Amino acid sequence: MYQAANGTIGMHILAVISFMFLSLRLFIAVVNVLTRPRNLAASLTGKKPMISILIPARNEEHNLPALLKSLIKLNYRDYEVIVCNDHSTDNTPEILEKFVQTEKNFQWFTSEKLPTGWLGKNFACHQLAQKAKGDYLLFLDADVHVQSGFLSPIINRVIHKNLSLLSLFPRQIMYSTGEKSTVPLMNWILISLLPLPLVRLLKQSSLAAANGQFMLFEAKNYSENQWHQQVKHENVEDILLMRKMKKAGFRVEVLANFGAVSCRMYSSYREAVEGFSRNIHQYFGGYSAIMILFWLLTIPGILIGLLLLPVATTLVLICQAILLRIIISLHSRQPVWTNLYYHPLQMAALTHILVRNLLGKRKKTVRWKEREVPFG
Repeated sequence: MYQAANGTIGMHILAVISFMFLSLRLFIAVVNVLTRPRNLAASLTGKKPMISILIPARNEEHNLPALLKSLIKLNYRDYEVIVCNDHSTDNTPEILEKFVQTEKNFQWFTSEKLPTGWLGKNFACHQLAQKAKGDYLLFLDADVHVQSGFLSPIINRVIHKNLSLLSLFPRQIMYSTGEKSTVPLMNWILISLLPLPLVRLLKQSSLAAANGQFMLFEAKNYSENQWHQQVKHENVEDILLMRKMKKAGFRVEVLANFGAVSCRMYSSYREAVEGFSRNIHQYFGGYSAIMILFWLLTIPGILIGLLLLPVATTLVLICQAILLRIIISLHSRQPVWTNLYYHPLQMAALTHILVRNLLGKRKKTVRWKEREVPFG
């Protein structure tokens, strides 16, 4: 009986802490909405810098044509596009050759043999940077799609904020049930845990987030530091790059959902779980314990709260959870009703992803794009 009483008290404590944590996450999400940049539509004045758009590509025959076609339509004149074919085994080289025959500012090359100690994407990005001629280096993943006017406001932001790195979380395109059950989790975690303005305003490297789908570097800074060489063996290079640059004292920024840049990360539930499970712990500073604590407070803790908390508090909890979902969906330009409908499936998917992440750490490596890469 004593143990049962202690267990009930423990569950009440967990429910209360989960309620407080949900309130904190809602506060952070509101801060992110209220402080998001309002001037990204501003056009670039004066002489426009040269931009090198750099794309590492391995077996991207299904994604590259759409990206390259969107880059042809840019209304920004002074830019080049360079693609590194990372030893693709599909029709990627043929697609690239077709584009460079008609577009004078497009070029491509095949990566050198992967040196010991490097991961494929990091080495491809390193080689791309060596060939670039621009004042700014924009690394894009092949599954990204851009609108014709996306460059000017982004470059304008970098110049006026004196940034050495700007990273964006693109608007996510989702079609299948599997995608809708998984992909929104990325922003649901990010926007409710990290006050994004602090990434730029404070020097603490722990306040960092980045997305390798869109990384814009100031070329001189990149050349002096060779950033991809510094993370050559890292699987989650984007976040670690941001942390290194903050530690070095450089100004950086991350923005969530710039609508002119979109991406379809995955096409199925299986792909999404495999992709996210490789590195979801990096959303929590690389600490599995913090990741598990987040899960405990956001799923079991909330469910227990619905059962044990007073009715009035339970109603507030439900309203907070719904409001958090609405705010993040609007911030991310995702359908509100879709995310509300899929929320239970997303929580189940989050549990699945975390379990795979924890089990995967025992294997040390994971197979990704026909290569063995370090886990996490």
